[in-house]
Amino acid sequence: MENLVPIGRFAESARLSQKALRHYDATGLLAPARVDPDTGYRWYRPEQLRRARAIALLRLAGMPLAEIRLFLAAPSPEALEAFAERLRRELHDRTEVLAYVKRLQEEVPVFEVSTKEMPAQRFRSRTASVTTREFDRFYAATVDELGPPDSGSVPFTIYHGRVNDEEDGPVEVCVPRDDGDRDLPTVEVAFTVAEGDDCAFPAILGAYDAVAHWVHDQGRELAGPPRELYLDGRLEATRMEVAWPIR
Repeated sequence: MENLVPIGRFAESARLSQKALRHYDATGLLAPARVDPDTGYRWYRPEQLRRARAIALLRLAGMPLAEIRLFLAAPSPEALEAFAERLRRELHDRTEVLAYVKRLQEEVPVFEVSTKEMPAQRFRSRTASVTTREFDRFYAATVDELGPPDSGSVPFTIYHGRVNDEEDGPVEVCVPRDDGDRDLPTVEVAFTVAEGDDCAFPAILGAYDAVAHWVHDQGRELAGPPRELYLDGRLEATRMEVAWPIR
């Protein structure tokens, strides 16, 4: 066992716990140089310390283990900058959520809720499982692929599941067209219109909450996935309708 370091001393040098080292071994990130077949005790080579420290630092920065594995296989400044940019976006998104929560503490956004009959509609669509950060790109690509909506119609999205930074729907981006291959039946909806900053996530959640609360207060029930209609005909809407089928 010449030039081998026991796991305790190696963990101290790398500023990692022995539990973390055993986990990195199990996931293939950092295998010990030797494992005692009888006791399972681990030894490491001194030259493995650089990799161990890199793993510890990347974990401290919040990088998931799967991404650390990819980075260690092909380390580059570009990969680190891409991860840093993602962290900046995540921080911005979380700051926006905190700002919205603060706003809720100071005042409750007021949305006027009504009902209407939404007529049957023929459309084309694409469905994908995406988070809020991935949605804009999916929406733009879908509308480019499917083409513009018929005159007098606007594109819309059907949310078949919850969408946020951790949950990914699925969502269905729809373009009303007479040459479409899908149909929505006539349905009664409860709806409200959001304008300006209320159209952006997470403020748009206030519109969904308003519709859901109104339906409950009226003794009605939600009866299907909600829809977002982009009343200015584009995703970066300044007017957006949230419509929820009811019974």
